[in-house]
Amino acid sequence: MTMRGAFPLLAAFALAACGSEPATNAPEPAPVETAIPVEPDGGIGDGAGPPDRLDTALANRIPTRFHGVWDHVEGSCDAASDLRMEISGNEILFYESIGTVTGAAPDGDAVIVTLAMEGEGETWEQKTRLALVGEGESQRLETSDGDLPRTPDDYPSKRCPA
Repeated sequence: MTMRGAFPLLAAFALAACGSEPATNAPEPAPVETAIPVEPDGGIGDGAGPPDRLDTALANRIPTRFHGVWDHVEGSCDAASDLRMEISGNEILFYESIGTVTGAAPDGDAVIVTLAMEGEGETWEQKTRLALVGEGESQRLETSDGDLPRTPDDYPSKRCPA
């Protein structure tokens, strides 16, 4: 038989094999485990920590303990107060500007937040340090320049009622 004649014969056998039924007395294949084990810290069970993308997402958020509405200790907490700010995980709303979080890094018990700022027709970037001082009703939010060493805040903020 020539090669030219053997090729159609091989193709016919290949097609026939694709459509054939499995032997009835053949053993069932063992099930394949497809679930990936997960570790308590979010890793995938191989001893490694959570994926970098998760670390990045968490690093670009303001910690929950800072969330809420804050105003100067002598402020009214009214939306028109010029020292009022609303803090969420991904932004800070100020009186006439908004800062979108582009990074956050711990600084002892404080956090330094990098913000893409926008307000009054301008844009800029700033680093703001957020620190909580005291507890309960006397807890205060102190803010300072994140590029400089921590200093006491001349205008500390109280948490406004929800």
